Amino acid sequence: MTTSLTWQEYCDLFQEADKKELGFDVSDELDTVWQYDGRIAKGQTREVRLREGIVLEIGKVQNRDRVLLNVPEQNLSLQWHFMLSGKQQNIYSSSHSQSSLELGAGQYVLFGKGVEQITEDWPDTESCLEVTIHVQPEVLCSFVSDSSGELPKIFHHLVQPRESGRYKRAGEIPPMAIAVLQQILQCSYKGLTKRMLLEGKATELMALILEEEEAAFQQGELKKSLLQPDQLDRIHYAKEILLKNLVNPPSLTELSRQAGTCEYNLKRGFKEVFGTTVFGYLRDRRLEKAQALLLEQKMSVASVAQAVGYDSRASFTTAFKRKYGVSPKAYQISARK
Repeated sequence: MTTSLTWQEYCDLFQEADKKELGFDVSDELDTVWQYDGRIAKGQTREVRLREGIVLEIGKVQNRDRVLLNVPEQNLSLQWHFMLSGKQQNIYSSSHSQSSLELGAGQYVLFGKGVEQITEDWPDTESCLEVTIHVQPEVLCSFVSDSSGELPKIFHHLVQPRESGRYKRAGEIPPMAIAVLQQILQCSYKGLTKRMLLEGKATELMALILEEEEAAFQQGELKKSLLQPDQLDRIHYAKEILLKNLVNPPSLTELSRQAGTCEYNLKRGFKEVFGTTVFGYLRDRRLEKAQALLLEQKMSVASVAQAVGYDSRASFTTAFKRKYGVSPKAYQISARK
């Protein structure tokens, strides 16, 4: 079942939570927690306004049904968005273009400033944990401006209007950033200590992703997309082929043939559209399915590994631990508690 919601209908699903009952900082009026009312989803969203121009948002939600959320066109700030578990697919529309982006566990997206209308597609029963840092352009400038007080050229694309729509680049969350995200989620301090720690960790995350952005710029990866609409359709078709054949996927050559493109365009297209390689996309979808199977508690680790296409339990364990930070067995045991 699919539930389609307007932005106002979505906002009406929330009610302000009892922070004391949930163990949050009741003394901080700039730290707000909202709970879903349970009709469509369960979970909560927390917003911490760290300083003028920086908001830290932590969302943890599990939908009862697939949800399509239609967010009206608005002028959006810079965003550092981290998906720690779950997945979503969004369609971004501006006056001149439309693009889509699929995000899975262990990935991030850096968004530039701009005006867009968004359709968010959240799958049912998927438990999602995400952290987002909303930043106004003047705050970014205060952090990284050069000696003349200007924003360096390598970051101009983050704040300047673009006919092709709001700038966005996806990638795998760096290991150092994962550690910082865990520190944010586990922060038990209150008052001034909490605010200073969270602001420090938020700016550390920003710096780690901007470092990757600078490297991408220097390597010439931030050029305007050369993919035509028919090529984008072929990339999405190739994705669907992979999703239907997770256990026995076709080779790159065969996948290219089935999708009606060449290997070069296939590899470049996956990197541009999904922020990862063809193999990386396949691996992430396999591990997400494995995570869901482990949560069901009906199969052994070896059976789960085989069910998602791994011939070797050792290879599966290594890949799972690299993505989620724990072994499959430890994850399965913790889920029983």
